[in-house]
Amino acid sequence: MREHLRRELPQQPTPGPAHRIPIRLSNDEYTRAHAAAHTAGQNLETWIHDHITDALNTEQPE
Repeated sequence: MREHLRRELPQQPTPGPAHRIPIRLSNDEYTRAHAAAHTAGQNLETWIHDHITDALNTEQPE
């Protein structure tokens, strides 16, 4: 999965959709993520993108 995300997500956001990856969130996960994005002053899509790319950039080698 990590390799797939590494290939799918660009290092820098592009000016428009590059690749879309649908994800499913439970109602609780959606509510918590939406609240966290709001607190960060971001929309949910940007917040999720930033967290995925941060995780990829800080990933430890296997």
